[in-house]
Amino acid sequence: MKQLTTLLLLLISAQNFFAQSLQFYTGQRDFIPIEILMEDGSSKTGFAQDFMLPDVATFTIMGRGPKYANLDRKEVKFKSSKSDTQVQLIPVSDIKSLIYTNEQTQEQFQLDKRLVKEINNKQELESEGKVLMLPLMEKGPINLYGYRSMLCKADFGNNFSAGSDGNEDNCQLTYVMVYLSKPNDTFAVAPVDYPSLTPLALLNMNSLYKKFYTAYEMVGADCPEFLKKVDEARQNDYFSNKTFREKKKASDAERKALLKGKRGAEASIINMKYRSRIYTDIYKKLIDDYKESCK
Repeated sequence: MKQLTTLLLLLISAQNFFAQSLQFYTGQRDFIPIEILMEDGSSKTGFAQDFMLPDVATFTIMGRGPKYANLDRKEVKFKSSKSDTQVQLIPVSDIKSLIYTNEQTQEQFQLDKRLVKEINNKQELESEGKVLMLPLMEKGPINLYGYRSMLCKADFGNNFSAGSDGNEDNCQLTYVMVYLSKPNDTFAVAPVDYPSLTPLALLNMNSLYKKFYTAYEMVGADCPEFLKKVDEARQNDYFSNKTFREKKKASDAERKALLKGKRGAEASIINMKYRSRIYTDIYKKLIDDYKESCK
């Protein structure tokens, strides 16, 4: 039960990977500014619809996963200008990357196409995979991709639904999917497929932790020195409840100091920032090891 509690805490930690304000879509999504990098080396600039931005919470139940997040779209709706009435359908097979621009903050968010493969219970990479457009979370020698899925309380009661005000502190993270891939690779590895986990799988944390080491070994297989770092992390039980507790404890004093006098959404933003740092730091540690070992 302690292991299950820790996993849930770990998932909750990722609530603010991408931005401090969530964008909630309860109806048809707008066309937003985009640059589309094509497989043939050309690019298109205009407005596109369909894919969720990295700072958008998806509303789902366990099991819907990337399909609900629209990451498996086969085509993108594109217009040269926002006022155009004619919409082009661009096949994802022709697309390499999507670069969206937030019209309010001018922040850019990137999605890269990857053939995603999961690690099975035998610690082997599945033979087949699925093509997804993955939101880029952390750019580096090993890119960290992923998305989060949240449930939020509706304005009309205590049930969870998508009809919530994004500025309220009433959202609950259900899971975060993480993928690892080199910047120039065409495939990505999913260490753990959170949407498909059963309650029994959540209780067997040691088996899940093993998949993270395997994922880094697969992505960083070109660097023997890095593989030694992964093995060292494995021997020291780096992916563990203990590591999470240590990182949480190290940031608690600063977090609590900033929380004084804060309530509601303002307090939630602070909590999400620090909990997110715990989560991302756990994954970035081995990415940093790759950077140092494989210059």
